[in-house]
Amino acid sequence: MTATHAHVASDHDASNVPRMPVGLPHEIIADQVDTEVRARFLTPDDADWTNDGAATWTPGHVSGLTYSHTSGSDQLVLHNRGACDLGVLSTPELPRTDGTVFTHLPSGASVDLPVAESHILQTARVGGRPVLVGQVVSGRDPESTEPLFMLDGPAPDEVDWAALDPGDDYWKPGDVDFGVPTAPQFVFADPFAHGVHHTRIDGEVAIHNRGDSEVAVLTVGADGPLDLVVARPGESVPIPPGDAVCYVQAPRTDCSPTLLGVMWLRSGELMPSVLPIPSRRDHLDYHYLTPWSADWDCGYPQQIHLDAEASGVTYQYRASADRMTIRNTGDEPIAVIYNRAGERVVAEVTAGTRMTFPVCADADTGQVFSVVGERVDSRPGRSASFASSGAVIPGTSGKPGTATNYGSVVIMLGTVVYSAVPKKNLYLAWSDRRRWLRRSAG
Repeated sequence: MTATHAHVASDHDASNVPRMPVGLPHEIIADQVDTEVRARFLTPDDADWTNDGAATWTPGHVSGLTYSHTSGSDQLVLHNRGACDLGVLSTPELPRTDGTVFTHLPSGASVDLPVAESHILQTARVGGRPVLVGQVVSGRDPESTEPLFMLDGPAPDEVDWAALDPGDDYWKPGDVDFGVPTAPQFVFADPFAHGVHHTRIDGEVAIHNRGDSEVAVLTVGADGPLDLVVARPGESVPIPPGDAVCYVQAPRTDCSPTLLGVMWLRSGELMPSVLPIPSRRDHLDYHYLTPWSADWDCGYPQQIHLDAEASGVTYQYRASADRMTIRNTGDEPIAVIYNRAGERVVAEVTAGTRMTFPVCADADTGQVFSVVGERVDSRPGRSASFASSGAVIPGTSGKPGTATNYGSVVIMLGTVVYSAVPKKNLYLAWSDRRRWLRRSAG
């Protein structure tokens, strides 16, 4: 169906309803597309759109694209900070193409894509032919259901560097300290403290900003600088394939470039770096108690017990149902540790969201869903520094603080047999949704 990769997404086993990003031009666009837009992009009602439609594509490039996605969620929000409008063809289930929905994503806008297995990204037609710039496949990572992005990034000298960073907050081509014989006096900062980590799925890399401020990713290829993508809190940056070095930055400190880490990719492999970017497991371990934490077996006396009701943490379960929902209406993120296919996994539930987990209603052993909060008093890492010789001395990642927990929900034979988390019934959940919709409308 497309000229890119042919992947089939794995089934979701958890779903999450995310809170939409604040302060962004956000819209949901389905079939209400005007004639001018339809003329510029390939849409499902075009004669060109068939199962073999890939033969008509011409390749293109995309710049300035980020996305928002919460672990376990079916929903995907795209943010287009590039100079070109984009069009998205969302196909519910491959290899069939019926039910495909077109979404227009103008430059500077954000859109919530419909739930689909595959999303094809395109720019405006050239010479009457649609231009393919990438594809997104949902749920390729079975642990986080993180989407897989396969993009054709910009070629050297294709982007307007000044337009990408009008405030000169980040180190980039065109700056007086970029490309000079002597390296600038970098300032090094702790990526854990900034909430930055990376994921790598089927060889494709994404960098995630789970901190409280913007970060930027400068990508440099073998032939020169390629792109600068700014990610706001809660957003992620997909990295195009190929040999590249990615400089992950915070805004400048006293006019000096601030580096959170450097990623070196060669032939699809992640190479060692003196400024590594944490993985998702590293990120979760730093913020929560996880099955791979060094203090996992320390026992409850070393943990801080939190009040679930006061923190807005509740669960919802109907007897003999095959799903159980945990809600986080508080102001801080939580994590849920549970078993899936015989392995313990960790799902992060951000503030103001809920997540649904699978339950085997006829299981005669207890299915445990442990709810933990963020660690307390985590120690920041030591930043990298320059040696007198000019070499970079690696820093340290810091020490995770004391673990916290809200308690567990245990389900056996379709019945809750134990819970330290308060239950919220269906009526209250429905009332909460009505209040949320009224606030959104206001």
